[in-house]
Amino acid sequence: MRALYVVGFVFSAVALWAMTSLVPTTTEISIADQGKPSSPILRTLVEKRAMALAFVQEQLHAHPSIPGISLSVVYQNETVIAQGFGTKQFGKADTPVTAHTLFEIGSYSKTFIALGVAKLVDDGLMHWNDPVQMHLPAFELADAYAQKYTTLADLLAMNSVLSGSDGMNPLVFGVHANEHALVRQLPFLATTRTFRQGYAYSNLNYEVLGQVIQHKTNQTWFEFLRTVYLTPLGMRDTIGRAIDAPNVDELASGHFACNDDVIGPYSLLNSSMVAINANFEYVSAGSILSSASDLAKLSHFLLNRGHGILKSPQWIQDMTTGHTVIEGGHVNGWTATGYDLHREGGAVGVGYGLGTIGNIMYGYNYYDKPGGTNSMHMTNGFVPSQGLGVTISDNVASIDGGPLSTLMDRIRTYVVGIFLDRSIDELNAAWETATAKARPPAPVCDAHFFQGQPWGPSVPAAIQSKLAGTYVASASPRFNGNVTLFQDGHDLMLQYGQYVRPLLATNDPTAFTWSLDFAAQTLDVQLQGLNDTKFTLTLMDMTFERTT
Repeated sequence: MRALYVVGFVFSAVALWAMTSLVPTTTEISIADQGKPSSPILRTLVEKRAMALAFVQEQLHAHPSIPGISLSVVYQNETVIAQGFGTKQFGKADTPVTAHTLFEIGSYSKTFIALGVAKLVDDGLMHWNDPVQMHLPAFELADAYAQKYTTLADLLAMNSVLSGSDGMNPLVFGVHANEHALVRQLPFLATTRTFRQGYAYSNLNYEVLGQVIQHKTNQTWFEFLRTVYLTPLGMRDTIGRAIDAPNVDELASGHFACNDDVIGPYSLLNSSMVAINANFEYVSAGSILSSASDLAKLSHFLLNRGHGILKSPQWIQDMTTGHTVIEGGHVNGWTATGYDLHREGGAVGVGYGLGTIGNIMYGYNYYDKPGGTNSMHMTNGFVPSQGLGVTISDNVASIDGGPLSTLMDRIRTYVVGIFLDRSIDELNAAWETATAKARPPAPVCDAHFFQGQPWGPSVPAAIQSKLAGTYVASASPRFNGNVTLFQDGHDLMLQYGQYVRPLLATNDPTAFTWSLDFAAQTLDVQLQGLNDTKFTLTLMDMTFERTT
């Protein structure tokens, strides 16, 4: 059994850095159009569309563990493609993916939140560099200096004292009732980063920004987005959480793949295996669902720099400028995620609500914002000088970083190359190079979920009474919450946040299994000091100390 590292729906913490190291700096780079490479071949629009559709269909056939794909392509102010491939539910031909099928977009939700802030900036109600507390007086941090001086721009460009998986377990498992309650507990989260230390991906940054929007507008962040963007743009499919779907038949289901095995479908409405959080609530960092049809409309809006809604194009230009630089180690050439990196003085940065910005796509300036959830992955790519925007999603997660985990990114890059008139030889060479770098060791599939191996028996009654009690988090206890063990009939139950499931025994008297179906990974629980009067419990790399 493997330990679980819950990082929520980052999960897309800037896909560029797969298999590279991260060394942040804090300067700015621009996506302003510069010299553009010459095109070796010219195709008609009909040819480009046909090639893109054929390639995506070919990849779906070559990877039968992918149930369905949603694709949109906007090119030179025209929606060239907005359609689905495959099925919403694995193996069920009567559930075809359509242009209106809803997929989780994960961290692409952050782009929507950044657009919400941009609208408030456009209306003169705030500025990018305003301190967060100016617009959210309840914003507090353990670091008093950072609390006073952290700006909206710091949060937007992932350059705050918040980092990594900070806060994800409490958010995902429902330790706090909702986003508002989570943000109000931030002063009790111990932070280790220094002020403006540089790039560090954090979902909590966007949880705070969602609350900024709500405080400033007296609406939920999604109600505000719907009013100022979704309705005017005709994005009628897009919703803020799965349970708001007006037609549940248009929801794609979640799946998991390991090697050639697929499990699922799992409903986004009620399955803990694929839940964004235990309450199935709004999460400004990643709970939005959208369709190919709607994402094409958003691509038009971004490529036209907000025309029709925003009074100034400056705010989209600000969003698509790199504000925090990320150095990708010593990689040169094509990466597993389909970026063409070269280190001759170039830089790659993070924008406001955008993940990867730079001259990294066939010699063109480019930006994107991938997104992922427990069971879905989406990515996109924009070449503003060519009026090109591509979005692509699938409804399966590859366990332990298998090759499928970056496949959508490479398909995106190939489709972008088709519309940039790159030659077949160049496209294939880039594809083969990137694919070769995306072949990690074969993942170890969870024996319970993928092979049907049963978990262990109930904890013996004599042990249950000894273990029962309240366990308080060793680090940031008020933020990370408690674990409670209690007897219920013949079972010893474990509660963390909103989830309550039996704790089961294993062959190791100090190791147990929490029988929660979650992300196709067995949740291990380790106990230390069983023979002492005070002992500790480890769950998902968090340590809890017994107090009662």
